[in-house]
Amino acid sequence: MNEYDEGRIWFKKKAGLITVGLTEKALEEIGSVQAVQLPVEGDEVSQDDVVCEIEGSKQNFEVISPVDGSVVAVNDSLSEDFESLQGDPLDEGWILKLKAPKGDSDDEGDDEE
Repeated sequence: MNEYDEGRIWFKKKAGLITVGLTEKALEEIGSVQAVQLPVEGDEVSQDDVVCEIEGSKQNFEVISPVDGSVVAVNDSLSEDFESLQGDPLDEGWILKLKAPKGDSDDEGDDEE
């Protein structure tokens, strides 16, 4: 697993898909999650584009993309239930999945799902 944005965002790459989520550090800064604005499947994003906005009790937070890619999945459960985001941010609380651009399918050997 890799970290991005000063350790606030995690991402892992497997078979050309990049899964993105928040770290405990980001959640501490955000406080209690009040709302999540998810991206739309099919959106093309560039590295450092804002892909998700989270409203928190302490501050609002913009999730930026750690890589270029196309949004192929979003964790729709986060739009109504923030429990997995706050309770299990490194697994069930993932935010989105990106498809890496063609020619960028290197895996990092991370077999975790």
